[in-house]
Amino acid sequence: MMSSEVSQMGLLQDLRYGARLLRRSPGFALVGILSLALGIGANTAIFQLLDAVRLRSLPVPKPHELAEVRIVGGNHGMGINPGAYGQLTRPVWQEIREHHEPFSGVFAWSANDVRVGQGGDLRRAHGLYVSGEFFRVLGVRPWRGRLLLPEDEGGACPPSKAVVSYAYWQGEMGGRDIGARSTLMINGGLKEVVGVTPPGFFGLAVGDSFDIAIPFC
Repeated sequence: MMSSEVSQMGLLQDLRYGARLLRRSPGFALVGILSLALGIGANTAIFQLLDAVRLRSLPVPKPHELAEVRIVGGNHGMGINPGAYGQLTRPVWQEIREHHEPFSGVFAWSANDVRVGQGGDLRRAHGLYVSGEFFRVLGVRPWRGRLLLPEDEGGACPPSKAVVSYAYWQGEMGGRDIGARSTLMINGGLKEVVGVTPPGFFGLAVGDSFDIAIPFC
């Protein structure tokens, strides 16, 4: 007798024995079936959650081509972003910017809240601090006006330009025309709003969103 036939016979015997036990203990069978159903349901729910939160594509044309470069441990507040642990110093960023041969383009970004308005009208908004190449490299096109450029980053500090999200433009700015007179008081300085991002663009953090993008300086 071949070994495969022996294995099949053993499997059949095990199945018959299991069926007899389940007939003798219907309560146990019910618990077993319910546990199996709950396990399958939980795994399905977990996968759906991961699919919605982690596996959902970013709102850019080719998200699979993006790669993230991090400086492990940060630079203890000396980075170009305004957070407490800025990861990228200006010299390191300039070196990456000038020598990025493995990539078709590079950009830097950081998320940090900004203060909009002044006095009793002061309110917080979700901010993005970005390098001038941010929108171009991502392939994001303006919904209104234009988006930030490298020359917006290299000028005066603090920078004088800003871009707002579609949701912020509609909700806080009333969807008004974007032009030379479209300004916001951001972090105590007057900034010209030069453009609006498209409705589907929420930034680079899945599950999060931004209101205002301003250049590094």
